[in-house]
Formats: sequence, structure tokens, C-alpha cells
Amino acid sequence: MNPLPRRSSWLTLITSLLAFLLAVTWTVSLFSLIKLHQLEGAIPIGIAEFGSATEGKSSGSNIISEKRDGPENAASTVGSSEDVHIVFSTDCSGYQHWQSIANYYSFRRSGHEGPITRIVSGCSPEQEKTIRNELDRIRRRHALDRGGLRAHFTPSFSLGGKHYKYSNKPGGLYHFMMNHTSSSPMDESVMALVDPDMMALRPIIPQLGEGMASAPVTRDGYNKLVEYRDESGRVMLLRQKGLPPLPPRVTRGVAAGQHFGIGGKWVTAGTKNAGKDFREFNLTSVCGQGSPCLNVPPDDSSRGSPYTTRELADKSYAVGPVYIASRSDWTEILPRWYEFTPRVHEQYPKLLAEMFAFTMSAADIQLRFALSSSYMVSDPSTMSTTESWMWVDEYEKIEQSSSENGKKEGPVGNMRGVCEGATPHSLPTETMKRLVSYGYGNYRRGDIFPSTNNRAGGLPTLLHYCQNYKFANHTFAKRKMPHDFFRCDGLPLKLDVEAMLNELDSVENDTRLSRVQKKKQMRTGFMLCHLIPLMNMALEDYIREVC
Repeated sequence: MNPLPRRSSWLTLITSLLAFLLAVTWTVSLFSLIKLHQLEGAIPIGIAEFGSATEGKSSGSNIISEKRDGPENAASTVGSSEDVHIVFSTDCSGYQHWQSIANYYSFRRSGHEGPITRIVSGCSPEQEKTIRNELDRIRRRHALDRGGLRAHFTPSFSLGGKHYKYSNKPGGLYHFMMNHTSSSPMDESVMALVDPDMMALRPIIPQLGEGMASAPVTRDGYNKLVEYRDESGRVMLLRQKGLPPLPPRVTRGVAAGQHFGIGGKWVTAGTKNAGKDFREFNLTSVCGQGSPCLNVPPDDSSRGSPYTTRELADKSYAVGPVYIASRSDWTEILPRWYEFTPRVHEQYPKLLAEMFAFTMSAADIQLRFALSSSYMVSDPSTMSTTESWMWVDEYEKIEQSSSENGKKEGPVGNMRGVCEGATPHSLPTETMKRLVSYGYGNYRRGDIFPSTNNRAGGLPTLLHYCQNYKFANHTFAKRKMPHDFFRCDGLPLKLDVEAMLNELDSVENDTRLSRVQKKKQMRTGFMLCHLIPLMNMALEDYIREVC
């Protein structure tokens, strides 16, 4: 009996079954996708709004439309973040776990479209299992979203046991680049390294000076700055004057980052001009003989070998998180950062050792960074123009006061703008106007703020909550946050906006305070009226998606 006909029948049957199973799978996936977008009150994080999902059902909410496609929205977009991979490094503690969740949800609300990877170093098996389980529950909603949250686990790279855990950042990131897998791939051409204690207002985009027009700032107190506006007049970047020209965009050999006040302190190492921390510091033992990171010309100066001057370091290497570079440049700088960090820490056993190691690594490969002040704000008390507090200070509406006889007596500020219109679950009205003007695909024009135009003020990309913020009987301090803030029965943080506004009025009217003192108080109010709603919105998203 010939077995071939029977085998053919079996093959036909198997083929038919496979086709049927594929059809069923496709139908179920399609039905699930449709249901996903029909869930009442469910807003996909990739296109979520900077307003409360629950408050959106009542009038007066500052919910922004989900609509993303179409020529009107496309015309309003200022830059795509789809090809920018966000990464941040953490340990396995509950303290950095809640920061990671807040960081992720803030980027999703900002409209950032690229992937986000949490690099987790030094976990025990139980800690890794716990973190994986929770991240899996968060990712479940975003199975079809390439911009979803990912995790990459690494060994501990802490120096001296757990004495210096910040070395996990270069070690963990290097491990990720060398060992990324299908569950945590690195396919994008640009990667941005942020800190876990940051929350985003705007996406991170690779565009820098492309299509921008620059103009020096002429406002009092800020005349050391330059603003960059796009073709529609929207303010995109803020930088100090005197820096090298702004390149068009981040690409191979062109990096960008937040301007930090660390400057080129390390460049004077081993000289009489060095600060006490660097007087005995040996750069050669870090970077190696003949490295461009050294601060003196090579012995054979006729060869024209490069070296790092104080001016070069101040203008091109004074960078901190956010670090934005091409994948190719990260591949080149990471081995050095990983190797340099313990060498720097051995001579400079302090908090910023890994940051100095990064700048030395950049100098070693001559990767110059386009420095900007506008990637973040953090410390309300700083008067340095390396942070974009100018844009926050502009929330204050300056008016001319009048005496009883009607004569103008001088400018009087109104600080309420930093909090006015905020609720525990939504951002201040002025912030919403500025977000709408950017139009990153999450925001529409005209419907909510008809007067909004492209000349609206700027916003820092990120809020870096590395300080303690206290004002009007409110406190936001990351070390006092409950580690289990993100849970299904979690309670939102309290925000008494009326108390904030009253205190802002009191500060404004206090003749004993200088303008600088008042400015610091107003900036603290800004941080509280943004950090608290952002945390509460992240909790809403978490409960809606995980619980």
C-alpha cells in the first residue's frame, strides 16, 4: 500500500488547522485591540493627556484630545521622538522603584514615542522577580506599543561593596549596550540617558538647531542667554551665550545634553590653579598617556595632538543628565566611562565621581556636547543660567502699580501663574497653554485655549526633583515618599491650591523680601504645583492599567 496519499492528506489537514488557528489568533488580537481603545475612561499612555482622566468628564477640565493624525495635527508637531530610546539606571530598592514608575508614566503623558528602558543593577533573585512581575503588569497594556516600558537586569557594579552605587550607571548602561536582548532591544539610532528622579513635561527629540532661529534674550537679568525658536515661532531651546554654534540635530559625532555647573573643574587637575579636590589629581592615571582628555600639550607638540583646555571643557564637556547621543557614540564612550569611573573615584571619592568620569570620557574621544539649559530645572535657589528657570520666572505677570493720584510707580509682579488653575490631578493653566503651543501630537489647538499662540513661553523638558521642596505647608521630598505609593489602593498626594495661591500673594506683597528671595519662593511653588499633579496622574494611570 502506497503511504504517499495518506501523508498528503495529513499534510493538507495540518495546513488547514494551522490556517484556522492563525485566523482565530488574528481575529482575537484584532478584537482585543478594538476593545482596548473602547474601554471607558481608558487612555493609551502613548497618547494620554496632562489632565485627570476622571476630571475629564466634567466641564472645565484641561483634558486634551487624543487625536493624533491628520494634516492639522501633523502641522503642529515640532519634532519626532520615535527614534529616541530613553534609558535610566536604578538599583533594586523600593525607593527607586516608585521613581521608575513615575518617570515612565510622565514620559508617556508627555507624548514621548520611543522606548523606555529601566536598567536595574544588583538585584537578589527575589527582588528581580518582584520587579519583573510588576513591570509585566504595566507592559501588558502596551504589548503593541513600541514605546512601552522595558527592563534590563545587570549584576551590581557598585564600588567597595555598596559604598558607591552610582557606578551602576556606567556599568549597567555598558552591560545593556553589550547584552541587550529581544525583550530589551536597542534598535533606535539615538539614546537619551536620564535620571530616575526626573519627570517629563516634553518629549526628548533629536532636533537641535535644525529649522531654528536664535535671538539673544534682552530681558533684565537674563541677557546671558539665547533662545531658539522654530519656524512657527515656538521657543524650543535655551542656551548660554558664547557657546559653540548649535548643530542641526543629534547624529554620529554630534551629542547634546544638559548644561551643568561642574564646568571644566577637572581640567586644572594637578596644577596650581586646581581646586583642593583636584590639586593632587592625576589625569594620566584616568585617561592614559597621550589622551586628548589631558590638560597639557603632548611632549611632541609638533605633531599637533589634541588636548583639553579649560575653555573647551567649559563649553563642550560641562554636561550632565540628560545625555543625548547616537548609538554609535554611546558604543564608543561607554567602555571608557565604565573604566574611568573607578579610577576617578579612587582619587575623588565623592558623589559626582561618575559625572566627572563621563566628561573625561567625552574628552577622551573628543565627543563635544551641544549644551542647553532647557532640558531640566531642579534647584529653585540657583541663579545660574545653566537651568531654564527663566521660562518659569516668566510665569510672573508683571504689571505697573499705580498710586492714588494715578501715577505709575513701578513694576509689581503676580506670582500666581505658577499654580493658578492647577488641581491635585491637573497642571496649571499657563503650563497647559504652553504645552498646547508645542503640539507634540497629544495636544490640540483652539478648543480649550483659543488665545494660545506659538509665541507662548517655553517649558523645561524635565523636572529633576533632586531637592526638597517646601512651601505653604506643602513638602515634596523624594526620600519621604512612601515606597509603595503605586498600589491599587494608593492615595493621591494632597495639594491645596488655594493655600498655595494665598502664600504666593503673601510672598509677593512682603516688602522685606528681595526680588531674588521672592523668585526662589515662586519657583518652589512651581515645582510643587507640577510634581504633585504629575505624581497623582501617574498613580491614576497605574491603577487604571495594572489593577
